Amino acid sequence: MKIFCKAPAKVIISGEHSVVYGHPALVAAVNIYSKVSVDAVDEIGAHEIYSEKYGVAKMIGGAFSGPSQLKPFARIITVFRDSEGFKGRLKVRISSDIPPASGMGSSASLSVALANALLKLVYEKPPDEKVFNLAMEGERVAHVNPSGVDVAAALWGGLILFVKDKGVERLEAGQGVFLLADSGLERSTKDMISKVASLKEKEPDLFNIIMASVSSVTTRISRLLQSDIAEAGRLMTLNHLLLSLMGVSNSRLDSLVWTSISAGAYGAKLTGGGGGGCVLALVDENTLNTVEETLRNLNAPTMILRTVEKGVYLEELD
Repeated sequence: MKIFCKAPAKVIISGEHSVVYGHPALVAAVNIYSKVSVDAVDEIGAHEIYSEKYGVAKMIGGAFSGPSQLKPFARIITVFRDSEGFKGRLKVRISSDIPPASGMGSSASLSVALANALLKLVYEKPPDEKVFNLAMEGERVAHVNPSGVDVAAALWGGLILFVKDKGVERLEAGQGVFLLADSGLERSTKDMISKVASLKEKEPDLFNIIMASVSSVTTRISRLLQSDIAEAGRLMTLNHLLLSLMGVSNSRLDSLVWTSISAGAYGAKLTGGGGGGCVLALVDENTLNTVEETLRNLNAPTMILRTVEKGVYLEELD
């Protein structure tokens, strides 16, 4: 049996990092996808994971051989095998149009697509809770302390307000257009999460003030996107300033944020872990071309993003 699954990328509109500590995050699943195929063979042998980007990994028993970037997916296979009693051999292929280390949830999208495909071998309709929990096994390998927000976006799609360990609130897609600008700087989410954890330990009072402020800003944006995008944009910029106080921005990201606003964006901020990756600008149809051209003049490739209501789905089954 061969199964094909696709899952969307995500952008965090507000609330990255604070979401790890139980505060809300506003996140949208967007129209860029990862793809996974799983071929289940009734024979004994090593499981294989093939990636167009990283190469081939093999695993048998508890042994793993291959690129470290594929370890999260090996973990998902191991947990699936043990928890569901799967006895066959698996050949997995993964690919993604989501830029890696961009803050768009590339590892989570792949983890959700793989978890859904594997569980489809056992269940006619894989239960959401099982898909979520299995995908999180891979995310814990990829990141220090994942909140689950990336997995939630890839699983359920749409615009959601997410709180760790409490679930999601689905929202109406807002007004305006999101323009994503790539800084060209790769970064490690793991390093940025550790940086914020260090701030919590060294300056707990400042940390608590920042977290409470981000929480309030995130909730307000979630209610304003449908009615007042100018105010929502200003609050996105405030979120960027708070992220800067956490220590996860840099001069390149700041430059893209302020350039976007100067060119006519309602607001802008880094999106994802920070330290590199992308900036998200809120624009409308009237300002889109101007802001896009201005960012490209700073050697920042852009993408126009649309919210997609559908999360992970089965593309084909034979």
